[in-house]
Amino acid sequence: MLISNAMPAAFSRLLFIVLVALAGWFGVSRLDFDVDPLSLLPQNLPGLEGTRLLRDLKSDQLIVTLQSEDAELLEVAADSLAGHLATKKDLAASVKHKSLLQSDPEVIAEVIAWLWRNAPTENVAALKASLAPDKLPALLEKSREATANSLDLQNATLTGYDPFGIARGALAMLSPNGDTTAMASDEFTSADGTLRLLFIQPPADALADYRTVNAWLTKLKQDIRETWQKSDEALAKVQIGFTGDPAFQAEIATGMESDMRQSISAVTFIVGFLFWLLHRRIVPLFWLLLAILCANLLTLGAAGAIYGSLNVMSMGFAAILTGLIEDFGVIGLHAASEHPRESYAEIRRRVLPGVAWSAVTIAAIFAALGLSQLPGVAQLGMLAALGVLIGAAVMLLGFLPLGMKPYVVHASACETPAPRLGLTLQKTFTWLLAALLLAATAVILIKGLPHADFGSSVLRPKQSEAFDISEQIEAKMIASDQTVPLLIHAANTDQLRQNLAEASKLLTGLPHTIPTALIPHSTNQHSNTPTLQSLAASEKALQTALDTAGFTDTAFSLTQKVLAKWSSPLTSDVSPLTGLISTSPDGSLTALGSFSPAKGIHDPLLTKLEAIPGVHPAGWNYLRVSLEPLLEREITRVCLPTAGIALVLFFLVFHGTRERLHAAGVLLVSAWVLLGSMAAFGWTWNLMSIGAVPLCLGLGLDFTIHMMHTLREKGSTAAHAASLGRSLAYCGLSTGLAFGSLALGSNRGLISLGCITMTGVITVLLTSSFALPYVWFRRNDTE
Repeated sequence: MLISNAMPAAFSRLLFIVLVALAGWFGVSRLDFDVDPLSLLPQNLPGLEGTRLLRDLKSDQLIVTLQSEDAELLEVAADSLAGHLATKKDLAASVKHKSLLQSDPEVIAEVIAWLWRNAPTENVAALKASLAPDKLPALLEKSREATANSLDLQNATLTGYDPFGIARGALAMLSPNGDTTAMASDEFTSADGTLRLLFIQPPADALADYRTVNAWLTKLKQDIRETWQKSDEALAKVQIGFTGDPAFQAEIATGMESDMRQSISAVTFIVGFLFWLLHRRIVPLFWLLLAILCANLLTLGAAGAIYGSLNVMSMGFAAILTGLIEDFGVIGLHAASEHPRESYAEIRRRVLPGVAWSAVTIAAIFAALGLSQLPGVAQLGMLAALGVLIGAAVMLLGFLPLGMKPYVVHASACETPAPRLGLTLQKTFTWLLAALLLAATAVILIKGLPHADFGSSVLRPKQSEAFDISEQIEAKMIASDQTVPLLIHAANTDQLRQNLAEASKLLTGLPHTIPTALIPHSTNQHSNTPTLQSLAASEKALQTALDTAGFTDTAFSLTQKVLAKWSSPLTSDVSPLTGLISTSPDGSLTALGSFSPAKGIHDPLLTKLEAIPGVHPAGWNYLRVSLEPLLEREITRVCLPTAGIALVLFFLVFHGTRERLHAAGVLLVSAWVLLGSMAAFGWTWNLMSIGAVPLCLGLGLDFTIHMMHTLREKGSTAAHAASLGRSLAYCGLSTGLAFGSLALGSNRGLISLGCITMTGVITVLLTSSFALPYVWFRRNDTE
């Protein structure tokens, strides 16, 4: 009769689950992955805006690295690969592999002409005076001597192609401190010649989304490694690497997708396998897995509606949520098996207080992670909190009326389960916990408490070619570890010039490069045009002077091209060196410079520069320095509110001194064993593993609430506690192993969080589900 009466209700619950799944799927369809590593950092972090601007200068370009101890082989290989890709328009829209001074003479001439068009009028007047007919013999004689006698090979070579000093004068304007070698250097080759770079612009259709980017990158890698390298034995000796925004996008997004599939699959298997061991029933298992899927979909749907995208860290919420919410369903089934004569409404009323307090406690502690300044941690906490509340509702309203049907029987069929196994487990695990407590004490006395490591390395993937190659480029291509990129952003050219001027004042006396000369200057362009056109008109006179001085025709080639540019009207107001000055679609401009602070990366000068509107020191070295004190503050920002919330809930949930002392003992013993385990395995507290504190605290309270709710019931015996302990053992193992599945992921932070939380959860399980009732009833016996 009870079953037949439950059928309409069961049908309505099934309909409820279907509607929840549909609503969740609708939200998931609006969800996207945020694959930007910088999105994991606080948006007001010093250096973040500059690093983002630095990346955006070449946001679409893939960087291919060639490495070998043979510098000559690398030069040949770079030319060969560039030529190979130039014929593959489906793989590369364009390829750059040479510096300005090695590139097409037309490009060099265009840059030089641009610099003089926008130069201060007095500089152009000085150039015209130096090229006056009566000054030319002395100027050319000086250039001849420099070519023949200069110890600076680069300067001698440049002078040989630029005897009139037009190109050298332009380069000098790029470097206000007078160091022209920095601007004329080869930015595609390391100083020791063992690393060369190629910048590849992907085809437009390859950038539609991360899947197309990954497909294009896979095809490109296969072509380079399987076709190009195998075409010559010498090329096979060259080491190839890939980095840049397309590589990061493909690597992180596909890793997130794989981690999510792997984590949910592993957790689902664990939950199902352990449920079968405990209940030996297929139908409840089916409804449990369906309810877990619905809760995950609904939470993902809420994430799509609230956030729009998930970052690499918040993806871990799926494993966390799956391991948590099934507890609520199992507790309901346990109550149904203990009271088989009661209806769904009676079972729901029986378990509702414990489930409600447990869900609210865990959700509140997870929500405390939302106070974190790190977007990934905050989003992870908020989604887990939301998912716990959703999961509790789905389990009580959707799963329980369907899952409990096999347990509803007539009174005559009721049997009391044999408590012997549960009581034996209580005693065994209590003594095991005592041994672990002694071992933890010994380890901590010998090795000390776990250390704190709040560096930024935890933010990166466990294995990442893009990150590794990027660090190699940074180590080999930057002249000094203390060289800091400087990004200057402004809405228009006048503001950009003003920002550059303010930055230059602070950099006076320091090695620095500021591309002020590349900024379009309409007034100077208008004033300089007649003067430059008059110089262009004197082309024959300049060539005659050069021939008379004994120079070859090659020496006049570059100058001739520059004069031809001056004789033509200016057709574009965009700098030809887009790598140093870039223009956004909205008309704003970004300039790239660099400087070497006197006191290194910790120099207060960086803070002063950051205070100038639009001026942003950049680079991962600066980000690491900015991030470390913030991570240390995270402990008080997150853990103290968490402890406060837990303390308030602790006094609300537990009644009387005895309950509170036993509950406090559970938490303290579990924490000490966890600290000993961390010390034994060499685990440290870091940016992500610190999140294990609220997780273990919440789960410790969760299990203790359920057990204490049973212990305080009138007529409760050790057998009842042992029966509940078996159900909680299932919950704890499935939750702990769910966190352990994070260790299979690709993100270092989530791996660290998974290992430590798994250890903490299993420790909490032993303490609350077995040691607590054992101690509770032994004390009753002694009294």
